[in-house]
Amino acid sequence: MPDRRRHDRHLALAASLLLAAPDPARAAGDSGGTTHDLAARLGAAMQRCWFAGVDRHFGDYVYSPEPNASGGPRILVVPRTVPDGRPVLVIEIREVDGRPHINVYGPLATGPVAERVAADLRRWLDGGEGCA
Repeated sequence: MPDRRRHDRHLALAASLLLAAPDPARAAGDSGGTTHDLAARLGAAMQRCWFAGVDRHFGDYVYSPEPNASGGPRILVVPRTVPDGRPVLVIEIREVDGRPHINVYGPLATGPVAERVAADLRRWLDGGEGCA
């Protein structure tokens, strides 16, 4: 039964990652609050904090921005050895009622690193730039 509870906790955490940026202008910095600006800012933070320094949790992955994805920009995290492979993390930025909303899903959103992903994204959405 412990595996079931752990699985349920990870699913609950993944559901909590359906984030709404608290204030579009604040979430996107001074760039005007568009979903593309927010995607660029999140991508830059991910590159700096997760991939540039060879973080042990993200060393096997790279990020692949999709600024022109249908429905709004996306950021994919894919295996470094198979960059055109199935993403292990997807971050979609959509505009809903004039505000950017973030949908996050994939194995990294529900696995052992899910809490780290959620905390980092929340910090960056709140305007922070630091790394964990």
